Amino acid sequence: MGILLTIDNGGTFTDVCASNGERISYAKAPTTPHDLTQCFVSCLARASRELYGEEDLGRLIGETDYLRYSTTSGTNAVVERKGQPVALIVEAGEEDKVYGAVQQFGTNNLWHSMVPRRPTGLRIGKDDAVDAGELLEAVARILQDGGQRLVIALRSAAAERAVKEILLERYPRHLLGAVPFLISHELDQDADDARRTLTAVLNSYLHPGMEHFLYGAENVCKQHRLAHPLLIYRNDGDSARVAKTTAIKTWGSGPRGGLEGTVAYARHYDIDTLVAMDIGGTTTDVSIVCDGRVKMDAHGKIEAATTSLSLPDMQSFGLGGSSVISVQDRKIVIGPESVGAAPGPACFGRGGKEMTLTDALLLAGVIDGEHYLGGELKLDPQRAKQAIEAKIAAELGVSVNEAVVAVIEAFQMKCAEHLTAVIRDAGKQPAEATLLAFGGGGAMIVTGIARAAGIRRVIVPHLAAVFSAYGIGFSNLAHEYRVPLHGRNPDKAALATAQATMLERARRDMYGEGVDPDACSFDFTLQWSVDGEVVSEALGDAALKRMSGVVDPSLHLKATYPLPSPALVADAAASAAAPAPAATAKVRTGGKTLEAVGVYPADSLKPGHAVEGPALIRDAYLTCLLQSGWSLRVTGNQDLMIEETSK
Repeated sequence: MGILLTIDNGGTFTDVCASNGERISYAKAPTTPHDLTQCFVSCLARASRELYGEEDLGRLIGETDYLRYSTTSGTNAVVERKGQPVALIVEAGEEDKVYGAVQQFGTNNLWHSMVPRRPTGLRIGKDDAVDAGELLEAVARILQDGGQRLVIALRSAAAERAVKEILLERYPRHLLGAVPFLISHELDQDADDARRTLTAVLNSYLHPGMEHFLYGAENVCKQHRLAHPLLIYRNDGDSARVAKTTAIKTWGSGPRGGLEGTVAYARHYDIDTLVAMDIGGTTTDVSIVCDGRVKMDAHGKIEAATTSLSLPDMQSFGLGGSSVISVQDRKIVIGPESVGAAPGPACFGRGGKEMTLTDALLLAGVIDGEHYLGGELKLDPQRAKQAIEAKIAAELGVSVNEAVVAVIEAFQMKCAEHLTAVIRDAGKQPAEATLLAFGGGGAMIVTGIARAAGIRRVIVPHLAAVFSAYGIGFSNLAHEYRVPLHGRNPDKAALATAQATMLERARRDMYGEGVDPDACSFDFTLQWSVDGEVVSEALGDAALKRMSGVVDPSLHLKATYPLPSPALVADAAASAAAPAPAATAKVRTGGKTLEAVGVYPADSLKPGHAVEGPALIRDAYLTCLLQSGWSLRVTGNQDLMIEETSK
């Protein structure tokens, strides 16, 4: 087996995991928003250095079997309103309401960023006829007004097909004057016009930016002779080629990578309720796995937009290591604004003046400023002190040390509030849940967060700093297909015809992925919605009976080609005291300075080792503060199993 590479392109850092079958190496590179191909190449170069002892990008890619890649580009384009605006054609009379879609946004300006000009109405005649002259005149006006992308969203799929035929004849795609357009029913056959329209608009809005850099990344792989095509990890938990991936499927794919790893850990450690907390530079993402299952929203939301996509129930909050922290009305406020990696927190010394959690943790002694990111970046405590003095201490009328403690406690309490809400929404209590903490900041103060939330057991994965990238490694090469089923009792002959059509398409698509369709599995299910959650059952008479009268019934097909995934090692049988700490550190927590907190290099802790708090666990990318009243044990998989021993 060759090397397996997984990459998670986040808002602040881009993470990579590289497995050669014997060990997993990992690295981080600052994300370069102006050119995402640059950080893609940079993190691969760093991974090659970890594997070979020197930088050799060509060798790494040449020896790689599969490269799976997720990106926040789509998510950021929505958040920052930086997608490509589209022109929209709807049925006449729907120009202002667009089937009720516009009303979903309220005062939110996302709709106007996506569709800046009033949609164009098109009259649809009897038998879904379209007047070619009227259509071409409307398109001409759109182009004269500067429209560059076109979405056709009509109630009738037949009318949309008629529009497509006219446009392809008038603007053939092999000509430079071709108009890039998207037919809503071809993206999804959702019977709800508003959801289908929103989904099509969002996809078209994200498409150009995604296409530009993903094909750039793919070209880098081709130049260095990657054995198989670059695979894009999607928000449905699987991967596919760039050419087979729709832009909207990349939205939220990074956090989904962490969720995929969470499911694997829930099964490995046989945990009924596992809550994932991913603290990055910009956001904290929280999700929950109950009984080995991820809750799926039948019609996931992207901001205020209800889409046709089923999406995992993940909550994202503007809390991260680079979130701006300020004082308003004598209260500490965190985010949602972030300084990102550039200029970054004040302690980065890149011109940032805002106060962040990273600055507070440096002053508290939790972060080692001399060896941050493996020593690649030296942190400046004096700049951090200036920021907290000006932004927090002076505003609250307290000392710098008191301000440091107040900031950390405020962050802990805010995270705890969100964790508690997610757990209780799932019908569980914090005391019966286990917290899986990862991301660049997930482990740093996790025992403080867990205690505030009432959670008594925590797992910090040994690859916590790059866990979303690691989690992508549990995905397969797959495609999903959906056909709505109208009526209470679908005709079995029509169902069989739909199955045959879907299977033919799936086999063709898997062949296009470069794999043998006969080596793939093809699984049909019936799906419907109960209280907004997806219910899925294997196709059969029993499921057909239960489906009668349900909301949004549909026939689904999933075509899967299994890819290699990381091996999880069985737990250690016994515990033994860890070796003596390598150093001590002064750590400010709970208003006290602890003089002799033992510092343990993460690689000095082996399966079975146990450590009592207070202690600090550190390596190039992992920092974990184990507070008093907590103990940890290293599992066979080299994860930190942390439990509260006293309150």
